[in-house]
Amino acid sequence: MDPLDTRFEKLENATRTGYLIGCFIAGTLSIEEREELDAWIRESETNMELFEDMTEDAMVDRFMQWLATRDTESKLQATKQRLKFKKKAIVLKWWHYAAAACIILFIGLFVFRTQDDKIEKSTIAETKAEDIQPGSSMAELRLPGGKVIKLDGLKDSIVGGIKINDGQIVYDNNAPDTKLHEVIIPRKGFYELVLPDSTKVYLNNESSIIYPASFRGDTREVTVTGETFFEVAKDPSKPFIVSIADTKVQAIGTAFNINGFDKAVTLIEGVVRINDAITMNAGQQFREGKITKADIDPVIAWTKGQFRFRNMTMKDIAAKLERWYDCRIIFEDTIGYHLNGTIDRSVPVSRVLQLLQPTGHFQFTINDKVITIRK
Repeated sequence: MDPLDTRFEKLENATRTGYLIGCFIAGTLSIEEREELDAWIRESETNMELFEDMTEDAMVDRFMQWLATRDTESKLQATKQRLKFKKKAIVLKWWHYAAAACIILFIGLFVFRTQDDKIEKSTIAETKAEDIQPGSSMAELRLPGGKVIKLDGLKDSIVGGIKINDGQIVYDNNAPDTKLHEVIIPRKGFYELVLPDSTKVYLNNESSIIYPASFRGDTREVTVTGETFFEVAKDPSKPFIVSIADTKVQAIGTAFNINGFDKAVTLIEGVVRINDAITMNAGQQFREGKITKADIDPVIAWTKGQFRFRNMTMKDIAAKLERWYDCRIIFEDTIGYHLNGTIDRSVPVSRVLQLLQPTGHFQFTINDKVITIRK
């Protein structure tokens, strides 16, 4: 391809990205556009950094203050008079459109220039030799009688009478076997499971689920530990019940996240009942006996291969990193800042800490599987 054509293509892509980020700031992204933006963010660490830079409140405020000094409204009014529009239907809120257009152009050019600079200068820090690599798909299936099947890397096979198809355990809900199976996820692992009723379950590190090989009776009941995300198959005749510690969540067909580490249930869509007493609606979270409005994106980011920290303490972040990287984090000093960031879970732990450093103002060292953090 001609170099000039390549540069025009990059500029076109950057403009599209500017549009998506501008809509994100304005809160007008469609579901498809949000998925497109998420895919762009996950493409590279550079993209993640750019997104965080451009959506920081301080950055948005500075740009809007600059935009206000450009006297855009009066200039557009003068242009409108020159063009002599006659149809009232075309007379719209010019300031809003001008602001949106300027934001898109500004962000698009910023993305274009910054990506070029970062690629040309190769400023991304090199990974240390003693770095800690991220987790991966890893689980074991425990069958009645004590037999254990390692699910890591299994694609198409039959092990111990259990069929594995494209990495997934295959169940027949009409089978007579109702004995309990257990899937256990270690530190540094995650797994996606399809239950006999076609309910999808995502299991995070240090988590587990116990379920029957086929669901019989009037309910579908499972027990979990750690963090799990459910997309429950609809069956009005058989409520789906999840038990964790002293909490029971009942649903028919819905999507929700259960975090045993934070003792929180977050409802993404549908309706659920907590302990047969409290009704939750989509967009709400149950925690410490109370229902509040939920910030959904950070809660389910792990199911999309991301860390998404929103106003989170360094100690809370450390707890997540310890489980995902199977490491130990020691604080020599108190880090009092609340941090924000969206970071891919596929990067080494040093990269996560490097991206958090500018907002957390801390230093770190890695020695074997121990990370020491200090001011």
